[in-house]
Amino acid sequence: MMNKKEQALVQSLKDKYALWKALRWTEKVEPDVPIPASYSDLAVGYVGLGGSSDSARVEPSCSSSINHAWGRQDKTDSQRPIRQHSTRLRALRALRHEVEIACARRLLQIDEMIEKETGDEVINET
Repeated sequence: MMNKKEQALVQSLKDKYALWKALRWTEKVEPDVPIPASYSDLAVGYVGLGGSSDSARVEPSCSSSINHAWGRQDKTDSQRPIRQHSTRLRALRALRHEVEIACARRLLQIDEMIEKETGDEVINET
């Protein structure tokens, strides 16, 4: 049986491992539900929203040949058709990839600021 200090150390290692594991590159997942050819047809699926914000999420969606909606799958309410993902899992994987790219861009901006301050290229400071 572990004491409190050992339990805290094990939990800390688990937390660090989970964070390290999250830092990986995944494949881009393209939408696989095409835009319908006819206005009267309604394609349903899922879309990722807010990939560059802290409120990233996947919503049910639908699209006709000229309009779309997210948050619902029964009728459109916004202009412009959209391609969608056939499953929530596909949309989540696509959203994860989008968030990876957005975070990498933010980190690059910070690295460039560090390089400007120090005059040294930022490679690995850990």
